[in-house]
Amino acid sequence: MRVVFSTPDGAELMAGPPAGLTLKRDADAPADSLELFFAFDFPAELAPCTARLEYGGEAVFDGIVDEQTVRLEKGEKSTFFSLRSRAALLLDNEAEPGTLRMPSLRLMEQRLLRPLGLSAEGGETGARQGELVIEKGTSCWAALCAFSERFLDVTPYETRAGKLCFSPRIPKTLALPNLVSLEKRRLPSAQISRVVVQSTRTGAYSAVFDNPTAGGVQRVRYRAADAGTSPAEIFAAGERAALSVRAVCAGFVDAEPGDICSFLQLGEACAGMRLRAMRYSLTHGTEETELVFEPGESAG
Repeated sequence: MRVVFSTPDGAELMAGPPAGLTLKRDADAPADSLELFFAFDFPAELAPCTARLEYGGEAVFDGIVDEQTVRLEKGEKSTFFSLRSRAALLLDNEAEPGTLRMPSLRLMEQRLLRPLGLSAEGGETGARQGELVIEKGTSCWAALCAFSERFLDVTPYETRAGKLCFSPRIPKTLALPNLVSLEKRRLPSAQISRVVVQSTRTGAYSAVFDNPTAGGVQRVRYRAADAGTSPAEIFAAGERAALSVRAVCAGFVDAEPGDICSFLQLGEACAGMRLRAMRYSLTHGTEETELVFEPGESAG
């Protein structure tokens, strides 16, 4: 692993090897995170604002410095950095409020991405029929997701090149040759057995939907008539949350959320599992990657 810092004036600083680092990618987090620990201090005149993490000559992280801490203990200095990938800028900045009529991806890119040094790839760029209302206090990320999910039917994600992609993610199939441990976890408490939906005509909660795979679980949810999720989607989300596989591998596994792996040694239910989160750590020269999988979209 090699770390390259950049200062506000564009100068690059090749740091020595970190004593420890943690890289996290999560399906629920738009931005990846990186923590770095160095057993030395940086020159006081250097205030790096970005950093790039390289593995085997390829960049596996490129992001902004959120925190830099220098510690003096027993006469020795050490430095800690906390960073997030560049998509974090979309979380940290608010979108200009207003109503966009016939919005387009090109317009969203010009208004929300370009000012932050970001760009879009994939997706249809033409104008879409309808309006997009951006309320005061809405983050750039939330505004982009609202546009993309409504008009393009896809949730955007950050690419390795630091762009925001508006096309469906194409997962890769993982092989885990350096598997150290494997754990299957079942959580019946996450399953939903019944959903009762409000009637648009009477206002009463009278439409009952039962989950045939609940297996004795008794957990009921009520949904308003105009709720955005269907009973089938609620059941499926519960089924995915009720089963997970945790794999620990020696070394670095360069995996992205959404990647696929099967664990048939744990049963048929663990075929075609989808990566939810990865955590790579380097501690005292030992590399380890923890991967957490959930059932694919077809579950439930």
